[in-house]
Amino acid sequence: MSSDSVDVWVDGSIVRRLAPETKWQRDGISVLQVPVKVCSPRHSLAAGAEVFLDAGLITATSAGKLDVEGSGQFAKARLSLLVPTIDESPAPPPPSRRASWR
Repeated sequence: MSSDSVDVWVDGSIVRRLAPETKWQRDGISVLQVPVKVCSPRHSLAAGAEVFLDAGLITATSAGKLDVEGSGQFAKARLSLLVPTIDESPAPPPPSRRASWR
């Protein structure tokens, strides 16, 4: 744990969601580094304790780092893949507020 990120141990199901293109075949865990700013403010962070992410704080651009192979080589991971309700497509422009009188 550092002042701006937390190392989280994740299993294969999380790795497959974050890196579906990766041929992840090893047993055990990988390390995901997540920014502290997406951790739940309702649960305190402590070394060795469970980490809770707040889905409301994860945006389409939220990123972490994933060490898939356990080699210490981290690759960028889009945290939005953990939250199925985030729509990454651009939002349509708001409707015109011009009143239509007929």
